[in-house]
Amino acid sequence: MGILNVTPNSFSDGGKFFDRDDAERRSEATTAQPKAIQHLYELAGGGGTIIDIGGESTNPKAIEIDADTEWRRIGNVLNAATAVGNVSISIDTYHVEVARKALEHGVNIINDVCCTWHFREMATVVKDFDAHLIVTHNARNDKNFLQTNDPVGKIISEFERILDEAIRINFDVKRIIFDPGIGFGKTPQQNLEIFRTIGKICSKFSNPVVCATSKKSFLATAIDGGDGKTLSSATMATTMEGFRQGCKIFRVHEVAENLAVLKFAQKLYERQNFYR
Repeated sequence: MGILNVTPNSFSDGGKFFDRDDAERRSEATTAQPKAIQHLYELAGGGGTIIDIGGESTNPKAIEIDADTEWRRIGNVLNAATAVGNVSISIDTYHVEVARKALEHGVNIINDVCCTWHFREMATVVKDFDAHLIVTHNARNDKNFLQTNDPVGKIISEFERILDEAIRINFDVKRIIFDPGIGFGKTPQQNLEIFRTIGKICSKFSNPVVCATSKKSFLATAIDGGDGKTLSSATMATTMEGFRQGCKIFRVHEVAENLAVLKFAQKLYERQNFYR
């Protein structure tokens, strides 16, 4: 899963694929975003089978934007993405209005980083379409989570609650994908522990689990700092280990490099384990 951030302030690549002049046009316009569209082709050409397009930074220090602003950023990129063959399109949004509009445009996946907060509301929208829903465990509204000694246990309990809720609203549980939410309201130590034992989540559920560690701050903490290149190397290490533990989707900034890691891991462990 290649990450395509159409934002001025994402933690790793903020502004890199965001055309500020376009973003300052009239409010009713959908911005062109030629840099983002070019990177879309690069991610697909590098072997990405899912492209995850986001218009709002999930950096905890970032200012929230409204649904209209988010759509203006991603609308034209989404239109270009749906024209690319052999690629599934994911939209990284917690805005129900944006999710519905994206699904109407043919998006395959909604990646909601706040889905444990409002699962019923988002699932009710997604269930009307032939699409999947990534449910991210987000503890930013749970002050007690920082004190837990068993972060993986709490995440598993929350995912079990989500599956129960899905059954109650008649949402197909096979369309749910789980993301443990590394970086979302957890300490660096908790993030490391979650990743160290992510296999417990993979083995607990038949639903695919996302390895979403790319260049996140817990990696910098683990390796005592680092620039973009060293964080890229650390990310590739997590891709290898995430595959070994059973993750099925790998959300990364650098597709070709991590795909090479996965191909090697596939040979090393002699198993087919890609989610498509």
